[in-house]
Amino acid sequence: MMRSLCIFNSLVMCIAITASKWVQAADTTSWESLIPAIEPNKAGVTGSWRKQDGGLLVNAAQGARLTLPARPTGEYDFKVSFTRRTGKDSIALFIVSGGKQTSFEVDAWGQNLAGLQLMGGKDLRENSTRVSNQALQNGRRYTVELRVRKYRVEALLDDKPLLTHRSNGSDFSMLDLWRMPNANALGIAAWDSETLFHSIEVRKVSGELNLDSSSAPTTATVTQTTKPMPPPTTTPTPGTGTNPTIEPASNAKRPRVLMVIANMHFFYREYSEPRQELERAGCIVEVAAGRKVTCYPHNGTGEGADRGAVNPDLAIADANAARYDALLFSGGWGSSMYQYAFQGTYNNATYNGDRRARQVRRRPLSRCLGAGVVASQRPQPAGRQASHRADT
Repeated sequence: MMRSLCIFNSLVMCIAITASKWVQAADTTSWESLIPAIEPNKAGVTGSWRKQDGGLLVNAAQGARLTLPARPTGEYDFKVSFTRRTGKDSIALFIVSGGKQTSFEVDAWGQNLAGLQLMGGKDLRENSTRVSNQALQNGRRYTVELRVRKYRVEALLDDKPLLTHRSNGSDFSMLDLWRMPNANALGIAAWDSETLFHSIEVRKVSGELNLDSSSAPTTATVTQTTKPMPPPTTTPTPGTGTNPTIEPASNAKRPRVLMVIANMHFFYREYSEPRQELERAGCIVEVAAGRKVTCYPHNGTGEGADRGAVNPDLAIADANAARYDALLFSGGWGSSMYQYAFQGTYNNATYNGDRRARQVRRRPLSRCLGAGVVASQRPQPAGRQASHRADT
């Protein structure tokens, strides 16, 4: 009996040692540093890129992004270590799987979100990869590692798992304004934030990993794509409370719009879709609510997994008229709290607003903020229109 137990223990130990060797062999595949092969003047799509302190530095610029000299066709790991020095917008890594390209971003959309986009045509605010509370601290070094496999993508931040997305790449796509000139290559980006990329590494797990400078775009490839590219200063801005934006080619002042939502029960799509279109058109959008606290929409109005929570930039009573060119009120029953002409009350106390909101609503909105007023409105059942009127 003792001899059998010893043999069994020996077999278990051999299996454990063998398995450990397999894992070690898989994990010790050599990482390839991409920085030595990068020619910043050629690889940069937008922004000013240069090598510094053994890494790659990009100055703060809207839409700064760069194509990397790596074109994977199989499974691989992609690891980037960076320090955001200035700004408060997202850092992005572009990956490829199944012949399609997508982006992983952290500290995105002005809501400190991380995730992949687009997935099934949805950005990370609305798809299943959304991860909240992922704010970056300027001056702190971070490492993002993406593990791309045949049927999944894993993302880690400082060795801590953030997400796993089951996919063969068929649901991958890029925001039109995030599109890269070489859709088969990896890439990096930093929106309006001076960032030092300390290391950029990739390692093959299976398939082919083509490492060469031919991945870098040329002027011709940037401007002659199947789908027309935006001007060099164009890119999505998943940060600073901004969605995909078009930065005007000229230095003309960008219009600033104040969007007003209810603290409770605003209609999410009437907030998210107009905001996206405004920012695509180059507008700067800020969000106000009755109180500067997290706002929540009606259920079933297009909100994401986190209930569509939105953190406003300011309370409406603190809005400065001189800052805005237009004012947009999003709909939903909660927006009734902003009616200045209605003297009654609602059964739902949250629709009545608080003291500061009531002070604002009692004055004509155009005088209060000195801006053009637009009301986002859906067709309503008879008798309910009053709660969605706005003074113009």
